[in-house]
Amino acid sequence: MPDRFPRAPVALLLLLAALLAPGRPLAAQDAGRLYQENCAACHGAAGEGSGLGPPLSPEHYRYGGGRQDFERVIRNGIASRGMPSFAATLSAEEIAALAAHLPARGSGAEDEEDAEDEEDAPDPPARRAFDAVPGTHQTLDYAIDVEVFAQGLETVWSMAFLDPDTALVAERPGRLRVVRGGSLVPEPVSGTPPVHVHDHEWNQAGLFDIALDPDYARNGWIYLSYAHRLGDGEGEGAAGPRLMTRVVRGRLRGNAWVDQQVVFEAAPAHYGGNWWHFGARMAFGDDGHLYLTVGDRGDMELAREPGRPNGKVHRIRPDGGVPDDNPFHGRPGALASVWSVGHRNPQGLAFEPGTGRLWATEHGPRGGDELNVIRRGADYGWPVVSYGINYDGTVLTPHRRAEGVEQPAWFWRPSIGVSGLAFYQGAQFPLWRGKALVTGLAPRQLRLLTLDGERVQHEEVVLTTQGRPYEPVVGPDGAIYVVTDDPGQILRITARQERRR
Repeated sequence: MPDRFPRAPVALLLLLAALLAPGRPLAAQDAGRLYQENCAACHGAAGEGSGLGPPLSPEHYRYGGGRQDFERVIRNGIASRGMPSFAATLSAEEIAALAAHLPARGSGAEDEEDAEDEEDAPDPPARRAFDAVPGTHQTLDYAIDVEVFAQGLETVWSMAFLDPDTALVAERPGRLRVVRGGSLVPEPVSGTPPVHVHDHEWNQAGLFDIALDPDYARNGWIYLSYAHRLGDGEGEGAAGPRLMTRVVRGRLRGNAWVDQQVVFEAAPAHYGGNWWHFGARMAFGDDGHLYLTVGDRGDMELAREPGRPNGKVHRIRPDGGVPDDNPFHGRPGALASVWSVGHRNPQGLAFEPGTGRLWATEHGPRGGDELNVIRRGADYGWPVVSYGINYDGTVLTPHRRAEGVEQPAWFWRPSIGVSGLAFYQGAQFPLWRGKALVTGLAPRQLRLLTLDGERVQHEEVVLTTQGRPYEPVVGPDGAIYVVTDDPGQILRITARQERRR
């Protein structure tokens, strides 16, 4: 739908509300009349646009171009653009008739693939088994070129650009690699911390995320998160290794990791024997503090207990100290580093440019993947509140809402195995600036989310990959990089000059 609705004066909105008040007899089948009475004042008698709203034509749509998208926008409105919701003034049949009257982008077959935001709607299918790489593919806004940026890697979990010519890459088996000038340096970085990797089908342990200090150009600090194993005899219990998410920082000197310091480490009593749900995503805020996720580690009942690190977003200073204004600082029995509680396994974390909002993608149970806005001291409900069920199909919880528990901004049912998250900023895709990129491990997809404030207006599958995509990264060149596990490689996505119309 259109990307620009000038904010309408209050008097005009009141007038529109009066004209569209319930009770006016409108024939649902008379789509043209519905348009003239509800849309023409803002979008022109023939959809040519006016001073209040943009033209209604495929090249101007920014919130999806199918009939389901039209219905969603008409029903919900776009508050940030000054477009009101018509849910209270038009019936579902009238909204459907009005949406059918608008010129859709492409054929009717496209409409069937558009994402719907109703609770029980199925997830949009993959467009094919995977998009051949290298190659050119179509999105709603751009023709994109996809090429292999680096290959010969093993289960790539994350990457970060040290400069426009150098990328640092984390392989989950525990190796830190460098890609320089478009070529993979043969030898892994030496001296990195020992990372636990267990040979088990449920294993999720390993080397995870990379984050650069906000002042990296001056101080050289690089942050790594990984699965840390306690030494023999440490912690509680006697059977099997005991693991927890840990964060260290260090510097690169040549191809060696040096000056290591531990900045986040749980008490030995909080380590557990499970091999899954480490969280381990990191992001620096404008406040200069490091935000990091720790999954519930398979002990879901601990996720809402502020005295345990499990199932939390934590906030610390770059050197590992705890800010005095953290919500649980000074509370008896609570961990001072805790920023929010009630998370299952947040595997994506990013700050939204321009707003400072912290967003997280949370890998949920069967049918419970979430996109959340992370707020100071907030409770996200896991496992008492969830839109998912157990993997065996049994009921996990009867509650989707509870007092004092945050609702997700978006959730996926069926689950997509949501993983990484990034906000696009760059010159390659001007129409995508401010939109969110997420990866789904199950369908092996890169998806683009169009946001309106804290709501998701539209979701599009940009690319289906051969390997599972763990993270999208926006490079200094404005290209989008996607890391995958099998094959272990990094894909680079750029825009062709011509736009699709």
